[in-house]
Amino acid sequence: MKKLFIMGLAAMGLALTACNSDETVEMAKGKAIGFSSFVDKSTRATDVTLANLKSMEVYGWRGDDKIFNAQEVTVDQSGEGTYSPLKYWEANYIYNFEAIAPKAGEKGVQFAAAKTGGTITFANDAQTDLIYARAAEKKMDANITGDPGEVNFTFKHQLARVKFTFKNKFPENAAAKISVKDVKITNAYKNGTITPAVANAMWNATDANLEVSFANLANGGPTDLVANTGVGETDHMYLIPTAKEESYEVTFTVTLDQNGVTTDYNHSVTIETTQERGKSYNYVAEIGTSHINPDSQLYPIEFTANVADWGTSWSEDKALVEEKPAAGN
Repeated sequence: MKKLFIMGLAAMGLALTACNSDETVEMAKGKAIGFSSFVDKSTRATDVTLANLKSMEVYGWRGDDKIFNAQEVTVDQSGEGTYSPLKYWEANYIYNFEAIAPKAGEKGVQFAAAKTGGTITFANDAQTDLIYARAAEKKMDANITGDPGEVNFTFKHQLARVKFTFKNKFPENAAAKISVKDVKITNAYKNGTITPAVANAMWNATDANLEVSFANLANGGPTDLVANTGVGETDHMYLIPTAKEESYEVTFTVTLDQNGVTTDYNHSVTIETTQERGKSYNYVAEIGTSHINPDSQLYPIEFTANVADWGTSWSEDKALVEEKPAAGN
């Protein structure tokens, strides 16, 4: 595989966007133990939002006794949640709750619940948005005279969300459209464990052999990007972030199209980066004359013109018809 290192050209940039918790899910109300949650706003079909949360798995303790053990709480499109059988608050107890989605046993998620915060063991497929929440303790008085209210969960995304953006930086007058395909990180982490509720929680990640493919978006993504102004991005995927700087190996193919005549160029790029859970990362690459070919810079086909002088090879002095002398002269 031919290699091209873009980092030193300021052509591979890093953008961080922290998610905002602004979508609400309301659960069962009344004196029964009810739940409410916040899910970070997202845009990808696989991101967890109010519209697609569907359900969360709840664990709860009354004192040291577990009264919710992998309890599924379903959520309809309006945000109303239900679970069965209902459980009720009791006086003189301290309650603790935590929740995850997807639930344990699905999409690579395993969970060891604990009153002070459980531990997630995760096998990443790069397509699962993993979220977790631990609610504040609730202490019941000796007499419960009113509704203690809902258990409020604020879910946080436990992975890093990653995408790639490509820019065509050929000169404006170039007949050089580019398309990018087969974008992959070839050495992401496949497995990890984390206890999200502890202070400064970090993933303990292993098995850096996960190949993550970044598909083009439905609207085309980085396809047929015109010279100078063309910009396109891939869909985003999910990675297990760690506390240290990582070296990700990224491969992709750039197709150069000059008036319908195309050539593919294969690239391998090393990205040195740090990531945090719950944040989005956009890696931006500029593709121009010095980047398209991994082995050498592309130079434009140029033309010059010259017109030769007429010269003097033609006779300018001879008459077209020779005159003959008159008879008798």
